[in-house]
Amino acid sequence: MFTVQNKTRAVKQVARVRSSAGVDTRQLKALCERLLRTQPQSGPLLKRLLARSCRAGRHSAFATIQNGRCAACNMTVATARIQKVKAGEFINCANCIRFLYYDPR
Repeated sequence: MFTVQNKTRAVKQVARVRSSAGVDTRQLKALCERLLRTQPQSGPLLKRLLARSCRAGRHSAFATIQNGRCAACNMTVATARIQKVKAGEFINCANCIRFLYYDPR
């Protein structure tokens, strides 16, 4: 179960992650908090992805959708899944498992 203490650890771990894939530390922290608030069951996966990010130094747990594709691995995302992301929901990329989010910029 994902408790408040685990949430705090995950957020602190975000602060240690270097900026990567166009996501700065402040934005990464905000994305983690939003994900944990809306989908608390995603906490363990987020923790694993953040740990992988720290080891690799260049990966991130999050990626945007650009032109119908995951910005991290360039895999096509189904239109129905893109609509969920645009509605504010996080989904996982079927290829790289990162959490996909919508950035209108």
